[in-house]
Amino acid sequence: MSATTIGELERALEQLEPVTLAQIEASEPLYRVLESLLLTAEVASGGGMVASILLVDETGRHLMHGAAPNLPGAYCKAIDGIVIGPGVGSCGTAAHLGHPVYVADIERDALWADFRDLARRYGLRACWSTPIFGDRGEVIATFAVYHHTPRSPTPEELGALDLVSRAARTAILQHRNLG
Repeated sequence: MSATTIGELERALEQLEPVTLAQIEASEPLYRVLESLLLTAEVASGGGMVASILLVDETGRHLMHGAAPNLPGAYCKAIDGIVIGPGVGSCGTAAHLGHPVYVADIERDALWADFRDLARRYGLRACWSTPIFGDRGEVIATFAVYHHTPRSPTPEELGALDLVSRAARTAILQHRNLG
Protein backbone atom coordinates (compact mmCIF):
# COMPACT_ATOMS: atom_id res chain seq x y z
CA MET A 1 0.00 0.00 0.00
CA SER A 2 1.23 3.44 -0.80
CA ALA A 3 0.82 6.49 1.43
CA THR A 4 -1.96 7.57 -0.94
CA THR A 5 -3.67 4.23 -0.42
CA ILE A 6 -3.32 4.62 3.37
CA GLY A 7 -5.12 7.94 3.12
CA GLU A 8 -7.77 6.32 0.93
CA LEU A 9 -8.14 3.52 3.48
CA GLU A 10 -8.51 6.04 6.31
CA ARG A 11 -11.24 7.86 4.39
CA ALA A 12 -12.98 4.61 3.47
CA LEU A 13 -12.93 3.40 7.09
CA GLU A 14 -14.26 6.76 8.32
CA GLN A 15 -17.14 6.46 5.85
CA LEU A 16 -17.66 2.83 6.83
CA GLU A 17 -17.85 3.53 10.58
CA PRO A 18 -21.45 4.83 10.66
CA VAL A 19 -22.49 2.00 8.33
CA THR A 20 -20.78 -0.51 10.63
CA LEU A 21 -22.51 0.86 13.71
CA ALA A 22 -25.86 0.83 11.89
CA GLN A 23 -25.26 -2.80 10.85
CA ILE A 24 -24.54 -3.75 14.45
CA GLU A 25 -27.57 -1.86 15.80
CA ALA A 26 -29.72 -3.58 13.15
CA SER A 27 -28.49 -6.93 14.52
CA GLU A 28 -26.56 -7.80 11.38
CA PRO A 29 -24.44 -10.88 12.02
CA LEU A 30 -20.90 -9.97 13.08
CA TYR A 31 -19.40 -11.84 10.13
CA ARG A 32 -21.23 -9.51 7.71
CA VAL A 33 -19.98 -6.43 9.53
CA LEU A 34 -16.42 -7.78 9.49
CA GLU A 35 -16.69 -8.81 5.82
CA SER A 36 -17.60 -5.21 4.90
CA LEU A 37 -14.55 -3.99 6.76
CA LEU A 38 -12.25 -6.54 5.14
CA LEU A 39 -13.58 -5.89 1.65
CA THR A 40 -12.96 -2.17 2.14
CA ALA A 41 -9.37 -2.91 3.18
CA GLU A 42 -8.79 -5.30 0.28
CA VAL A 43 -10.06 -2.80 -2.27
CA ALA A 44 -7.93 -0.01 -0.75
CA SER A 45 -4.88 -2.28 -1.03
CA GLY A 46 -5.27 -2.32 -4.79
CA GLY A 47 -6.17 -5.99 -4.80
CA GLY A 48 -2.80 -7.21 -3.57
CA MET A 49 -3.98 -8.78 -0.35
CA VAL A 50 -6.56 -11.16 1.04
CA ALA A 51 -7.73 -10.48 4.59
CA SER A 52 -9.31 -12.46 7.41
CA ILE A 53 -10.39 -12.12 11.00
CA LEU A 54 -10.34 -15.03 13.43
CA LEU A 55 -12.21 -14.66 16.72
CA VAL A 56 -11.00 -16.09 20.03
CA ASP A 57 -13.58 -18.55 21.38
CA GLU A 58 -15.16 -18.27 24.82
CA THR A 59 -12.50 -20.55 26.35
CA GLY A 60 -9.70 -18.30 25.09
CA ARG A 61 -7.90 -21.33 23.62
CA HIS A 62 -9.07 -21.49 20.00
CA LEU A 63 -9.40 -19.22 16.97
CA MET A 64 -12.70 -19.44 15.15
CA HIS A 65 -13.60 -18.22 11.67
CA GLY A 66 -14.90 -14.67 11.84
CA ALA A 67 -14.73 -13.37 8.28
CA ALA A 68 -12.60 -13.90 5.18
CA PRO A 69 -14.58 -12.87 2.11
CA ASN A 70 -11.88 -13.77 -0.41
CA LEU A 71 -10.06 -16.71 1.16
CA PRO A 72 -11.15 -20.13 -0.14
CA GLY A 73 -13.87 -21.68 2.01
CA ALA A 74 -11.90 -24.92 2.33
CA TYR A 75 -8.93 -23.00 3.77
CA CYS A 76 -11.16 -21.19 6.27
CA LYS A 77 -12.76 -24.48 7.30
CA ALA A 78 -9.36 -26.13 7.77
CA ILE A 79 -8.12 -23.46 10.19
CA ASP A 80 -11.43 -22.89 12.01
CA GLY A 81 -10.90 -23.93 15.61
CA ILE A 82 -7.09 -24.01 15.62
CA VAL A 83 -5.49 -23.98 19.03
CA ILE A 84 -3.80 -20.75 20.05
CA GLY A 85 -0.12 -21.31 20.73
CA PRO A 86 3.46 -20.90 19.61
CA GLY A 87 4.20 -22.29 16.17
CA VAL A 88 0.55 -22.21 15.08
CA GLY A 89 0.98 -20.13 11.94
CA SER A 90 0.88 -16.37 12.10
CA CYS A 91 -2.53 -16.01 13.77
CA GLY A 92 -2.21 -18.67 16.46
CA THR A 93 1.23 -17.36 17.36
CA ALA A 94 0.13 -13.69 17.35
CA ALA A 95 -2.79 -14.52 19.65
CA HIS A 96 -0.48 -16.50 21.94
CA LEU A 97 2.26 -13.86 22.12
CA GLY A 98 -0.03 -10.84 22.13
CA HIS A 99 1.93 -9.03 19.46
CA PRO A 100 2.02 -8.95 15.65
CA VAL A 101 3.67 -11.75 13.72
CA TYR A 102 4.85 -11.01 10.20
CA VAL A 103 5.81 -14.03 8.12
CA ALA A 104 7.41 -12.92 4.87
CA ASP A 105 7.70 -16.42 3.37
CA ILE A 106 5.41 -19.18 4.58
CA GLU A 107 7.51 -21.76 2.69
CA ARG A 108 10.56 -21.02 4.86
CA ASP A 109 9.09 -20.07 8.24
CA ALA A 110 8.97 -22.60 11.10
CA LEU A 111 5.71 -21.12 12.41
CA TRP A 112 3.99 -22.56 9.37
CA ALA A 113 5.46 -26.09 9.53
CA ASP A 114 2.07 -27.68 10.31
CA PHE A 115 0.14 -25.49 7.87
CA ARG A 116 2.63 -25.08 5.02
CA ASP A 117 0.98 -27.64 2.72
CA LEU A 118 -2.44 -26.10 3.32
CA ALA A 119 -1.16 -22.60 2.51
CA ARG A 120 0.66 -23.88 -0.58
CA ARG A 121 -2.55 -25.51 -1.85
CA TYR A 122 -4.13 -22.03 -2.03
CA GLY A 123 -1.08 -20.09 -3.18
CA LEU A 124 -0.61 -18.25 0.11
CA ARG A 125 3.02 -17.20 0.52
CA ALA A 126 3.08 -14.43 3.15
CA CYS A 127 0.91 -13.81 6.21
CA TRP A 128 0.96 -10.88 8.62
CA SER A 129 -1.21 -11.23 11.69
CA THR A 130 -2.09 -8.66 14.34
CA PRO A 131 -3.85 -9.48 17.61
CA ILE A 132 -6.96 -7.48 18.46
CA PHE A 133 -7.41 -6.68 22.15
CA GLY A 134 -10.51 -6.31 24.29
CA ASP A 135 -11.15 -3.78 27.02
CA ARG A 136 -9.21 -5.75 29.65
CA GLY A 137 -6.17 -6.27 27.42
CA GLU A 138 -7.14 -9.82 26.45
CA VAL A 139 -6.79 -11.00 22.84
CA ILE A 140 -10.27 -11.23 21.33
CA ALA A 141 -9.37 -11.80 17.67
CA THR A 142 -6.64 -11.65 15.06
CA PHE A 143 -6.58 -9.71 11.82
CA ALA A 144 -4.52 -11.33 9.09
CA VAL A 145 -3.36 -10.26 5.66
CA TYR A 146 -2.22 -12.87 3.13
CA HIS A 147 -0.22 -12.33 -0.04
CA HIS A 148 0.39 -14.66 -2.97
CA THR A 149 4.07 -13.70 -3.14
CA PRO A 150 6.67 -13.69 -0.36
CA ARG A 151 7.05 -10.21 1.09
CA SER A 152 7.39 -8.17 4.24
CA PRO A 153 5.10 -5.26 5.14
CA THR A 154 6.16 -1.70 4.42
CA PRO A 155 5.81 1.00 7.10
CA GLU A 156 2.71 2.26 5.27
CA GLU A 157 1.19 -1.22 5.27
CA LEU A 158 1.86 -1.53 9.00
CA GLY A 159 -0.13 1.67 9.46
CA ALA A 160 -2.98 0.22 7.41
CA LEU A 161 -2.91 -2.99 9.47
CA ASP A 162 -3.29 -0.90 12.60
CA LEU A 163 -6.22 1.05 11.14
CA VAL A 164 -8.11 -2.07 10.15
CA SER A 165 -7.35 -3.78 13.48
CA ARG A 166 -8.76 -0.79 15.39
CA ALA A 167 -11.89 -0.74 13.22
CA ALA A 168 -12.37 -4.49 13.72
CA ARG A 169 -11.92 -4.07 17.47
CA THR A 170 -14.64 -1.44 17.54
CA ALA A 171 -17.01 -3.65 15.56
CA ILE A 172 -16.38 -6.73 17.73
CA LEU A 173 -16.74 -4.85 21.02
CA GLN A 174 -19.86 -2.99 19.88
CA HIS A 175 -21.39 -6.25 18.71
CA ARG A 176 -20.66 -7.84 22.09
CA ASN A 177 -22.11 -4.87 23.97
CA LEU A 178 -25.36 -5.02 22.02
CA GLY A 179 -25.50 -8.84 22.03
